[in-house]
Amino acid sequence: MKVSTIALAISSTLLLSACGGGGGSDSDNTTSTRSIQGKAIDGYVKGATVGLDLNFNGKLDAGEPTTITGDNGAYILDIKANDAASCADYVPTIVDVPVGAVDEDLGVVETAYTMTIAPAIFIPTDKDLRDITPLTTVLWDNIQRDLETGNLGMLSCDTIKNQTETRERISMMLKEQEYRLQRRFNVPVTELYSDFIASGNTELADGAAKLVKGMQLSYEETRDLLLQDNVVFAEVEYMQGHWNHIMEDETNTQHWHRVTKVQYKDHSTTTRIERMSDDLSSVVATMEDSMKRERTERHLKLIERYAVEPDGCNSWIELVQAKNNGRGLRNHHHIGNIDSLSVCQNAVDDNNLTTQTILAYQSNGVDYIGKVEELGQFQYDQEQVIPYRNLITTFDKMNADELDQFNYILADFTDDAIHSATSVLRNHSTHLEDRYIWLGRDVIKGKWDKTIQYKSGLHEFYCSTDGDTWTPANKVTDCY
Repeated sequence: MKVSTIALAISSTLLLSACGGGGGSDSDNTTSTRSIQGKAIDGYVKGATVGLDLNFNGKLDAGEPTTITGDNGAYILDIKANDAASCADYVPTIVDVPVGAVDEDLGVVETAYTMTIAPAIFIPTDKDLRDITPLTTVLWDNIQRDLETGNLGMLSCDTIKNQTETRERISMMLKEQEYRLQRRFNVPVTELYSDFIASGNTELADGAAKLVKGMQLSYEETRDLLLQDNVVFAEVEYMQGHWNHIMEDETNTQHWHRVTKVQYKDHSTTTRIERMSDDLSSVVATMEDSMKRERTERHLKLIERYAVEPDGCNSWIELVQAKNNGRGLRNHHHIGNIDSLSVCQNAVDDNNLTTQTILAYQSNGVDYIGKVEELGQFQYDQEQVIPYRNLITTFDKMNADELDQFNYILADFTDDAIHSATSVLRNHSTHLEDRYIWLGRDVIKGKWDKTIQYKSGLHEFYCSTDGDTWTPANKVTDCY
């Protein structure tokens, strides 16, 4: 006998006992006015009760239309009462899994639990085909609880049917959560609501069990940060594997990480990456604690980024002309044996300078859709000294025109000049209506990379040695 992964993963506030299930349909009617079908999936679950949660109380009550799942977790829910049928697309659908039900992957269920799916009006798939999974459960339950503890009160079929503001708010909240899952798994939103076992999407099936464990915490901690007056953006994500799954190999797949990103009203941002205990209750180690801030004066922009990492304090200080086509400098400083971000921010000086980079950038001046930008980065060892070693103190006295001395370096993505640099990287970005396209080029190594980031959260990676023929890749670092 086994305990389902979702029963262990979702917190007790989401778990409901099976005693309210099995209410049955309205027996006074003999013909069905609506029929819904789908599967209960946490592994296919046989012997569970599926029904409409007409009163939004998170359980199945007497009088609510229900049915029992069979082989492969399949069910057909015939709705015979007209009032229930009219609400079928405006209320959640629940799977009540009792002790004794059978998970076809794990065996007999020992701990009762509930799964659910959002009202069908918000789901981008066939409204009469509802596959209910751990992913659909966490997506909806957190949102319903947030809405009801806010100023909307208890949800109902009528409020969703008749209140445009409520529908728009729910739709926006669901889309935010769907985007995060699409970005993590790189699958279309329709697959998040699909039978991922039948489709053979083993990554999504395995990932569902992993993510459910952290998704509720991610949602709750993000919400709490957004309640702070000085916060304009926040995102907390728990993940099992490498925290930068787009750029790096997931070599630490057994470890859980928490990534917390916050942007404040003063335009500063912070990022904290922590390795968590297996039960997600405590921090085992801090992998990165970083902050970024910027200010603009006299047509100059100063950008400071500080990061405390396992190798100590790393600081990147940029000084650039505040215009669409300009030049700038970036200095990298490193100091070992520092484990405090506040200390790191005050540790920059001439003696810990490691590399200097000349920047050349240009933009077509278009905002948002249609915007094209190019950037050239020419890195030099600190021995090849450019006479601006402390850009923080330089910012207070420099005239923006002084950076014109680097106009000999072009921003043009196709330019092959090296100018005696030890590293030459070029970037080209395009903002289209539905996607961003980033091209990267290592001029000295003769390697290219391309990233296509769709606004839905999907992404594609490609590598090239000539910029004409592209080969699909798993991540950008495969290109180098």
